[in-house]
Amino acid sequence: MDPIIWIIALVVSFVSGIIGGMVGGSYLILIPALLFLGWDIHQVIGITRITTIAAGLAFINYMKNGKIDLKFSSPFALIVIVGSVIGSIIVIELNEKLLQTIIAIFMIIIALFMLFNNKFGVNPLKIKLKKGRILIAFVLFFILGIYFGFYAAAASIFSIILFTAVLRKDFVESVGNARFIDLCGGTASAAIFASKGLIDYKIAIPIGIIYFIGAWMGAQITIKKGSAWVRYLLIILAITFAIKLLFFY
Repeated sequence: MDPIIWIIALVVSFVSGIIGGMVGGSYLILIPALLFLGWDIHQVIGITRITTIAAGLAFINYMKNGKIDLKFSSPFALIVIVGSVIGSIIVIELNEKLLQTIIAIFMIIIALFMLFNNKFGVNPLKIKLKKGRILIAFVLFFILGIYFGFYAAAASIFSIILFTAVLRKDFVESVGNARFIDLCGGTASAAIFASKGLIDYKIAIPIGIIYFIGAWMGAQITIKKGSAWVRYLLIILAITFAIKLLFFY
């Protein structure tokens, strides 16, 4: 392959990794870029399975800084694993344009909600979660897991919103927990894709390593900047991704 193509792919992977490590949603950049550079969809799917694991490993950075409660998040990670396996196995006949439109609408709703709720996600709410809220979270994480398995673009953003809006974590804690979800769901999905021969390791591993470096740096930036900064970044990315999905995919 042309060395220039490789260099561009690695640069895009690094930048995407930083975005993925900070908030998520990097696949809305990475997937179209890799397709544009000439890789076919099966290769790109394989690459994203590896980069998802790479992004997930950044959870170690958050754990070292006390931003993850593994005992709390592990049950949700388990349900995401189940959903991810289902989403990776089942071929879902869903119009891609319709899916893009639905995701874009949710992104706009999320952005507007955060824009007009200044305290949302900035400070953790120290309240006891009701069983009904936890049950809702399990259902939503299961649905997210299925989506995670067959597409995954912006899945991290939705995971962050679930941890923040439903489980009452602050943004930095939510990002850290979302990275752990990425690791668990990504590993399960990668195992399914690998069993079908859809991962070209000669391509996926180098890109995954570069992506991991970017994701680790992104995690450090998020921990240093804090929840208020993440809130504004989420608003900007949500609106940007919504416009991209609606008009430029």
